[in-house]
Amino acid sequence: MVGSTLLDIRRHVDALATPRGPYAVVCGRTGCEPSPVTGLRFDDRDTAAEAADAASEYRATLRQYDPQVLFYEPLVHDVEDAPRGDVIEDRTDERVRYLSFCHDVAGATFEALSAAGLRDVESAAMETYLTLAEVVTDPDDFCLTLLWSVTSELARLTGRREQTAVVASAASALRCHDVDTTGRPAAGLEAALDHLEAVGFLDAHAVESAADEAGWRIRLDGYALAERTGRLPTLPVSIALARQLPTTPFRLADATPLDDHTWQLRIEPDRVPGGLASLDARNDRRLYDRNTDR
Repeated sequence: MVGSTLLDIRRHVDALATPRGPYAVVCGRTGCEPSPVTGLRFDDRDTAAEAADAASEYRATLRQYDPQVLFYEPLVHDVEDAPRGDVIEDRTDERVRYLSFCHDVAGATFEALSAAGLRDVESAAMETYLTLAEVVTDPDDFCLTLLWSVTSELARLTGRREQTAVVASAASALRCHDVDTTGRPAAGLEAALDHLEAVGFLDAHAVESAADEAGWRIRLDGYALAERTGRLPTLPVSIALARQLPTTPFRLADATPLDDHTWQLRIEPDRVPGGLASLDARNDRRLYDRNTDR
């Protein structure tokens, strides 16, 4: 399975890394640190070069399923000479950021499924993806189809405990070094949604405190996985939030579609986790609006 292969490569790369090594692996063309070497440091050039080869193998494995997986040129850099994160974003166009995000989240989720022993979910996700991929006409949609497939099967075949473990594992694999919002849920939520917007997975968002309720109500405009079937796939939101708040449990609830591209939902911190993969629509306002227009 793709999951076990990706997980094996990730474990090999992690074994090569050291907390404060002087070398990093950076794409010489875009300036980014591609998954699975994002944020990792190495003691010497030879070890970093081995990690660079592993990163190429990792992405080649994903490319077997989606030919749009981005090509990087992983090179060894002295940490002091490597580009900073803000420079990376300036050098990377919106399409590249979007494709990279989808592939990284899908890859990390497959790794998490493999680590948790959820081979039935892996198999079902790949079967769903390969079936849907036969009718995909836009190459850029392969990555979203792969992400939708693993999200859908995770929601269908697992329960709360398994989903919580998968989200935590995937978020850990993606790592978050740029913002430390542990213990500050509001800042973590804003950072997570800002990230989804920055990579083009979301057009815009709004956050407000939920009156007489714990947590916040959030509005997602132009959410890439918005469906018209009465369900909201929430896995990318859950992983983005878990990256920012690795020690804060949270629950997603009350998903309401406002139109075909806009959803509203509630996020509650410090609650028993729930709604991490998918939510059924609480109240489909689209149907109400259509009926009242008649």
